[in-house]
Amino acid sequence: TSVQAGQAAQPLEPWMEQLYRQVSDQQTMGSVVGELRLTLGETEKLLDQYFRNPADTAVLGPVSAYLSQMRGVLSVLGLDQASLAMVRMRQNVEQLLAEHVSSDDQQAVFEKMGNSLGALGFLIDMLSYHRNLARQLYEFDEAEGELKLRMRRSRVRAAARVYAQSEQ
Repeated sequence: TSVQAGQAAQPLEPWMEQLYRQVSDQQTMGSVVGELRLTLGETEKLLDQYFRNPADTAVLGPVSAYLSQMRGVLSVLGLDQASLAMVRMRQNVEQLLAEHVSSDDQQAVFEKMGNSLGALGFLIDMLSYHRNLARQLYEFDEAEGELKLRMRRSRVRAAARVYAQSEQ
C-alpha cells in the first residue's frame, strides 16, 4: 500500500529473492533442456537416415553443426565428459563424410554413436531435475569412443563394499 501512495518499494526479503532466483534458474534450464532435446532428436533422425542409406552423405551435413552446438551448451553447463563425446562424434561424422570409413567399420561407428546418443538422451533428461548428478554419472570412454553411464561401476564398488563389510 505504501507503493500505491507513491513511496519507494521495500527491498524483497532474502528468502523471496532466493526463491525468485531458483524459479528463474529452473525456467532457464528447462529452455536449455528443451533445445538440447530438439537438437538431439534432429541429430538422431539424420544419422538414422544416413545409416539406412550410407550412399547419401548429404544428410550428414547438418550433423556436425548440431554436435558442435550441443558441445557448446554441454561445455557451458560443465558437462565436460559429454562435451568430449560430442567432439569424438563430430570426428566420426567428418570421417564418414570424407568416406574414410570402410563399410565394415561403419557398423561399429554406428553402434558407438548410437550408444553415445542414447546416453546423452538420458543425461539431458537428468538435467531437468538434477544437474550435479548428471555431471557425476556419465563419462566419456576414450578407448571405446563412447559416452557411458558410470552407474555400473559404482554399483559394483558398492556391492564389493557391502560384501567386504559382511565378511568382517
